[in-house]
Amino acid sequence: MKKSILAFVLMVFSNFLFGQSAININDVNYKFKFALPSDWTERKVEETNKKDAISYSFENKDGKIAIMLLAFKVDEVKNLGDFVYTLEKDLTLNIPKKDSDYSDFDSGNFDGRSARYKDTEFTEVIYYYRTKILEGENFTYILRFISPTSYFSSSVEKDIKGLAENFTIAE
Repeated sequence: MKKSILAFVLMVFSNFLFGQSAININDVNYKFKFALPSDWTERKVEETNKKDAISYSFENKDGKIAIMLLAFKVDEVKNLGDFVYTLEKDLTLNIPKKDSDYSDFDSGNFDGRSARYKDTEFTEVIYYYRTKILEGENFTYILRFISPTSYFSSSVEKDIKGLAENFTIAE
């Protein structure tokens, strides 16, 4: 009897642990970490032949949010405004029209900017980051959250903010 109870408890506990598995990325080449809860799946990872840019894409199992994460190796500290402008105008990214003011943040060796973008089909929250290392390799990142406009709400925006906090730049 005790063995069957112990086996049952172990089985439930192991199912709980495996059911809670998450995505944890520690990209040492592009110097960032990103974690997502168990209700996310990684769709695709692609790196350029030159090994100077990488793209990750993820989707939430409920279909309400998708994420695109791009990281670029750069030779120097990039101007943040120029970086944001260039990506906003990049036709291949197809970023909708900006729907909010920019919010800037600074964390010492890196800083960034975020904004909300919207069209009839999608609402996006995009975070732009750049490292500010005076000597050595620098990086720029775009963390793009895409949600169908019909699903987007203050609750979804709050979830996005929480997910964005799981992105960290290694120093």
